[in-house]
Amino acid sequence: MIVFDNGKFELKGTPLKNGMLSIELESGKLTPSEWTGGGNDWTVRFENGFLLNLHTDGEILFMDCVNGSAKEFLKGVSIEFPAAFIATDYREYTHSRLFLEQASGVKKVGLNTPYFMHNPPSYMVYLLASEKKDGNYLFAALPPHQGDSIIFQAAHQSKTLRGSFGIRVFIEEDRDLDPGMAFKVSSILFHFAKEDPLKMLEDLGDFYAARHKLPLHPRSIGWNSWDQFRKNVTEDDMFQTQEKLNKFSGNRVKYFVIDDGWQLAYGAWIPNIKFPSGIEGFCKKITANGGIPGIWTAPLLSHDNNLPNKWLVSASGRDQLILDITYPGVLDYLYSIYKGLADAGIRYFKVDFTNCIYDVPRLYDMREGRSGILRTLYATIRKAIGPESYFLGCCVPYEPAFNIVDAVRTTADIQIYWSSVQINMTSASARWWMHKKLWNNDPDFFVLRGTETSTTSFRENRPYVPGSYASGPVLNRIEAKSLGLAVYMTGGDLFPGDDFQKLNDEGKKILHDLLNLPDPGESAVPTDLFTMDHGSIPAFWYMKKNHMLAVFNWGEDRKVFTINPVQYGDFKEYSFFWNEHPVRQLGNGSFELEVDPHDSAGIRFC
Repeated sequence: MIVFDNGKFELKGTPLKNGMLSIELESGKLTPSEWTGGGNDWTVRFENGFLLNLHTDGEILFMDCVNGSAKEFLKGVSIEFPAAFIATDYREYTHSRLFLEQASGVKKVGLNTPYFMHNPPSYMVYLLASEKKDGNYLFAALPPHQGDSIIFQAAHQSKTLRGSFGIRVFIEEDRDLDPGMAFKVSSILFHFAKEDPLKMLEDLGDFYAARHKLPLHPRSIGWNSWDQFRKNVTEDDMFQTQEKLNKFSGNRVKYFVIDDGWQLAYGAWIPNIKFPSGIEGFCKKITANGGIPGIWTAPLLSHDNNLPNKWLVSASGRDQLILDITYPGVLDYLYSIYKGLADAGIRYFKVDFTNCIYDVPRLYDMREGRSGILRTLYATIRKAIGPESYFLGCCVPYEPAFNIVDAVRTTADIQIYWSSVQINMTSASARWWMHKKLWNNDPDFFVLRGTETSTTSFRENRPYVPGSYASGPVLNRIEAKSLGLAVYMTGGDLFPGDDFQKLNDEGKKILHDLLNLPDPGESAVPTDLFTMDHGSIPAFWYMKKNHMLAVFNWGEDRKVFTINPVQYGDFKEYSFFWNEHPVRQLGNGSFELEVDPHDSAGIRFC
């Protein structure tokens, strides 16, 4: 139970005590000057007249805010708990704001891995799992979203990051405040329990699912132009790919999505000369051949000199301008763009790079806060495209997207290198608890082209380095099959990304086998997420309803895995549904499975 008393927060029954409240303004940091109230309800006053009305309800903290008599710019609200834990006693589950920043998953507190910094911030959710099994801590932002981003991070006392640490909770606002302006803060969960940390995350997913109002679409199966054609894609590429894939898959591949390269320019969302049929003509032909047309857009990016200068702002680290959606008329303009695409027949919208709003120093009107402004953008797009269209959020911060998008990207852009597969599957496995509860998870494209699976020629690449995004040789046949199995076990959207016409017989067989697996309807639980060796990737992914287990050897040495079917239920028999391997039976009903580096196996229990 989270309580506030005499100016300090405490999570009852735990060492998490003496949490200090402060606000961070553009002019500086302020601590409370007084507080009044008692029990579950307190009012905290700051010297500039800013008020925080606190309400606690069991493990949940609610906050309402009222600005004082002067205009302010609020960076955020902070709760800082002093050192209460020892780093060597805990593992931490961290979750990035969006897939671009770093991987999401589990590591030991204070240590780095090829996929994680030493002390990464965690957005939306943070979990501390005790190595001593004496209780775990779950911290999370809860819906409804109020325009902020909740950031959790270990607050270390020592520069070595291996001693004692506390917890910092920062409610990132970036919000202009008018005199007397009132607003809410997203509620925050402070949960301590002596239970399986996997279950704690799944329970959080259930909490979100109970508040999900938008009907969930089935997972989408399609083909996207980006990975193979980049910006060179033409309408003929799209039509020829659909024709070939229809025959190959028996029309199982439904969505055909034009990625970046169809538009005249960023900000000028009209087709260029490579699409002479126009968007309406493209949609009619894709639809007539049994497909569903889709398109990529980046609504905030602009190279269009025809847009009014007052609509555009500069962003740090970017060579293009950003559309200021808070300026009067801009949202109406974007609504018309998306409404026009939907009226032309587009039914799948991949919306990208909206995260660039965090790179803009200031916008015209920031009273909603950056994340709240993004949520307004997503709501505008949803209104324009209608509930029947499929809305994929790519480079979408997770918190403001809930209850608006149909799917979110859970990984970085895939590349045809094993190092990229490792990075992506670290995050994909860790976000299993979101799938079919918050949205559909999208693990990015399934790519398999390499020297063993395609007729494409490849240039020599730099040496393989774990955690280095695109290093080492291109995927071989075994690695491509492991990626296919991992994508399938996420339960999420399935989008082949290769030029189908350049796959050889081996490549086509892998794709055929993957497309003909049944829709799983669930995401596999990474059962060793909190018990694997530090710096590893979960090796065991289990689908509870389908009784399907995937076993991965992500490393460089041959491994022997011991599998006991009884661990997963009252099972006495099994079969392989992917990558059959020789097994050695053990006396207790278990069996040993020897797996080569980068290889995998899919097992079904019965």
